[in-house]
Amino acid sequence: MSDTPEHTIDRRRFLGVAGVGAAGALAATSGLGGLVRPARAAATGTATPAASTAPSLRFAVVTDTHASPEEPVRLQLLPRVFQSIDRANPDFVMNCGDITDYGGGAEFDAYLSTVPETLRPRMRHVPGNHEVRWDVNAGQLYQETFGPAPYTFDLGGVRLIGLDPTQLLQEPGHFGPERLSWLASAIGGPAPAVLFQHFPYGADHYYVNDQDAFFATVAGSPVRAVFAGHVHAEGVYRFNGFTQVTGAATRNAALYYWVERVDDAGHPVLRVWVVTVAIDGVETRRELTTIPLDGDGAGRLLAPGRVVIDLAAGGALDVRVEVPRDGAPAQVRAQLYPQHVFGGRNAGAWVPLAAPGRSRWWSATVDAAALPPGAHRLQLRVVGADGATHESTASFELPPAAGTPGRRWSRSLPGSVQGALTVTPDGLVVAGSTGGAVVLVDPRRGGRARWTASTGPVLRASAVTDDSVFVPSADHRLSALSLSTGEERWSVDAGAPVLSAPLVTVLGSTEAVVFAAGRTLFAVAAADGAELWRADLGGFFAGRAACDGARVYAGSGDGYAYAFDAVSGERLWRFSTTTRTNTYGRLLYGAWDDTVELLPGGLVLFATVASTFAVDAATGVQRWQVASGCMYPPSGLTPHGLFLVDEWGRFQLVDPATGTRRWYAELGARTLNAGPVIAGDTAWVVATTGLLAGVDVATGTIEHRLQTGPANTFSTPVVVDGVLVFGDQDGGLHGIDLP
Repeated sequence: MSDTPEHTIDRRRFLGVAGVGAAGALAATSGLGGLVRPARAAATGTATPAASTAPSLRFAVVTDTHASPEEPVRLQLLPRVFQSIDRANPDFVMNCGDITDYGGGAEFDAYLSTVPETLRPRMRHVPGNHEVRWDVNAGQLYQETFGPAPYTFDLGGVRLIGLDPTQLLQEPGHFGPERLSWLASAIGGPAPAVLFQHFPYGADHYYVNDQDAFFATVAGSPVRAVFAGHVHAEGVYRFNGFTQVTGAATRNAALYYWVERVDDAGHPVLRVWVVTVAIDGVETRRELTTIPLDGDGAGRLLAPGRVVIDLAAGGALDVRVEVPRDGAPAQVRAQLYPQHVFGGRNAGAWVPLAAPGRSRWWSATVDAAALPPGAHRLQLRVVGADGATHESTASFELPPAAGTPGRRWSRSLPGSVQGALTVTPDGLVVAGSTGGAVVLVDPRRGGRARWTASTGPVLRASAVTDDSVFVPSADHRLSALSLSTGEERWSVDAGAPVLSAPLVTVLGSTEAVVFAAGRTLFAVAAADGAELWRADLGGFFAGRAACDGARVYAGSGDGYAYAFDAVSGERLWRFSTTTRTNTYGRLLYGAWDDTVELLPGGLVLFATVASTFAVDAATGVQRWQVASGCMYPPSGLTPHGLFLVDEWGRFQLVDPATGTRRWYAELGARTLNAGPVIAGDTAWVVATTGLLAGVDVATGTIEHRLQTGPANTFSTPVVVDGVLVFGDQDGGLHGIDLP
C-alpha cells in the first residue's frame, strides 16, 4: 500500500470511531472528555474495581510495538495484548510511540488490524522517533491516522496529556519554546496531571535535548506521573515531583501496563501492574509501583536554592549548592553535563558534594580542564533518604583562550533552524526554520534582516540564484522568492512534502531546480516553475541531488542510488548501496539523506550510514569504497583531498580518485547533517552537541574549539568575510568571529 496520505480511507474511519479530530497540533483537544466506558456483562482479566467513591480511572499503556507486515512473528504479539486489554474494559489505552518501524502506510494498517473493533474508540497514541525519522509524509499520515499531538483530555479527576517532543527527520527529542509554552498552559489547573510521551527523562536518560527546560516548565505544577517508552526496558524513577514509568517493548513480549486510580489511606494514587499474556491467553499480573496523585510529589522538596560556580586554578570548578531546609537530602552530586551524549544513555561521572556539620551548603571541586571555552552546564542531583531525587542544571561560562572564536551576534527564528544555510552571490545568508520563517540576513552587520518571508515548515537548505531563493517546505511546495524583497515569484505543489534540498543547475539549455518530494524527483524551470520532467525514485529522499550537465544523481530510501538523463529524466542506471532485503533495512541503510557530490575524474559520491561509495558517473560501477557512514554530514572537496565526516565525529582526508586515507582524527562529538564549511585551509564543523571545531585540512589537527551552547545543531554553517553563521534547534541563528 502507498504511504502517501491520499490512501487513508481506513485510517480516517479509525479516527472517526476514535473521536479525534485533526485540528491544529498545538490545540488541546477533549476527545475523551465525555467518553463512557462500554458496559460488559462480565469484565475479566485485570479489572479490579476500587472500593471507593473517588472518581474511577482505569487505563492500559503499551509502547514500542514496532508493527510491520514484514515481521509477522512480532506482529502476532499485538492481537494477544489488545484482546486482553479489551477484556479488562479500560477507559482508554495509550501507545507511547514507535508504533511502527518507519511510519509507512502499510505499517499503520498492519497495526490497526490488530486492534479489536470494540477497543478502537478508546485508543490513544503519541508518536515515537520511528514515526518521524524517515517520514516521507512529514507527520501528515500519522495525524490522519491518530490525530494531532500534543493534546489533553480529562478523566477520573485527572488531566491526561499526550506529548510530542519528536523532530521530523531526526532521532532524539526536543520541545522548543512553543511546545513548552503549550505544556505550561495545559498543566495550569489544579487537577493532577499524567503525561505520556515516547522519550524518558532523568536518571541516565539524555534523549530530549532540552529536558532541563522541560523540568523548569513543570516545576511546581501538578504533574505527578510520566509514562514513556523508547528504551525497551521497564523502570520506575521518582524525581522532580513525579514518578516516571518506562515500559518494556511490546514488540519483544506480549505485555502491557494496567493502571487504576484508587485510594490509599485516604490519598488518591495510581496503582500500576505489569500484565503478561501467554500464548493461550492466560494473564499473569505483577504489581510494579504506586504513584501518589496528591502531596508535594516525589523529590520536589529537594530542589536546590542558590548554586555558586567559581573558576579555580587548573581548570577546576568550585561548586557550592544550597539545599532547602525541609528537604533533608542524603546526598548531593554534581557532574559536567554530558553534552557529548546524543539521544542516548550515560551513567555519568558524578562527584559527591559534602556539607560540614549541619550546613545547608554542600560543596565540591569538579574537574573541567578538558572542556573547551564557551557555554556549559553543570548537572545537579539531590537525593533524599527515600531514594527520590531532584535533577537540575546550572549554567557557567569558560573564558576564551587566545585565538578562540567568539560570538558576534544572535537572533531567533520560530521553530528550529534544521536545514543548512545558504550564501547569496553578494554574501548574504538565507536561513529557514521549521516554524515557517525564511530570513535573509547580513552576517557582517549584526545579522540584520534584509527581509523575512513566511512559508510552510522548512527542514532543508534553500538554493539561490542571482535573483531568486528556492525554498522547500513540508506543505508540499517549492517556492521561488525574490532575492531582493522576499516576495513570492512562483510556487509549485509537488503533491507531497518537499523534504529535500533543491539544486539549481542547467538541464540542456534551461536553468532548472531539481528537488525530491515523496518518492519522486522533479525538475522544474527556475524562471517560472514549469515542470520539465519527473522521475520515480523508488523510495524517500531527503538529501540533495547532483548534476554534471549530462546526468542527475540522487539517493533513495529503497537502497539504491540513481542516475537520470539530465534532459529527459530517463533513468540510466542504479547502484545498490546495501545488501539488506526488507523494506525497513534498505531504507535505514540507503542513501535517503545524502548530499550527493561530484568528484574529479568522472566520479560521483554516495553515502549511507554504513559506507561511502565513489561510482563511475557514466556507468554506475563502483570505483572505491570507504567503510564509514558519511551520509548525514556532507563532505568537502579541498585542494588537499576529499574531507569526509561521519555521524560519529570522525574526520578523514582521502584521495578523491582512490579513497586512500591520508589522515584520520576524532572530534569526540556526534556530527549529523551539519557538514564542514571550508575556509582557506581550515574546515569548520559544528557538531550536533553545539561544539564548533576548526580542523587543519592538510594535517587533521583540531586547532580551535568553542562550545556555542546547549542546543543540538543539524544545520551546515556558512562563512562570510571571517564570520561563521550557524543555526540550531532552539531557533537560534548565530554569527561567530573566526580567528
